Amino acid sequence: MRRRLAIGYGLAMAATAGIALLRAPPRSAAEGSPRLVLDRVFPARAGEWTLDSHADVFIRPLDRQAKAYGIYDQVLERIYLGPNGAQVMLCVAYGGRQSDGLHVHRPENCYRGAGFEVSGLRRLGVQLADRTLLASHLQAQRPGRSEPITYWTVIGDRVENDPREVNWIKLRAGLRGEVLDGMLVRVSTIDRNPERAYALHARFADALVRAIDPGYRKHVIGA
Repeated sequence: MRRRLAIGYGLAMAATAGIALLRAPPRSAAEGSPRLVLDRVFPARAGEWTLDSHADVFIRPLDRQAKAYGIYDQVLERIYLGPNGAQVMLCVAYGGRQSDGLHVHRPENCYRGAGFEVSGLRRLGVQLADRTLLASHLQAQRPGRSEPITYWTVIGDRVENDPREVNWIKLRAGLRGEVLDGMLVRVSTIDRNPERAYALHARFADALVRAIDPGYRKHVIGA
């Protein structure tokens, strides 16, 4: 019996190895399309909002292991100035061959890892450029800093913030021999009033998406 089992396992492993050799390497969903350059995709001006290139504010949470963005091809970090001197922080992370990075470094995870207390996480629809986009709200706090956050993730050409559904999307793509690209867009402000902050985030994000070239929008808000 043990011998028959060993032979069976051996045949199964040989078959698996043969399939792996015959199968073509996974192709990236980003292959064949123009390479994204985040600095060009996201404009310096969006409606009443203009880029503040001199602001000295932490955009990313302190990462104790200094590895928060090592998995991405590109990271864009900016501060925009709006009406009445309002400041909004924008952080965009993009990976051409997406792995588990967007899940691992979702704000609710990376902010906790940076010593913040995270609360109020909820998923809801946000109106951006005449579309309803699935986004997430949360508040990150630690002594001396209260940072309400709005963010969304794009996997391939689909916006999806539920980690379980993201895993299914990647699994289905893997069965087709595809590796999807991914983008995480995070908007945040320093404010002790989260509801006021979220309303400001929505106005800024709407202006930002409207200012993006329509040819790039599917990468930012899905197809």
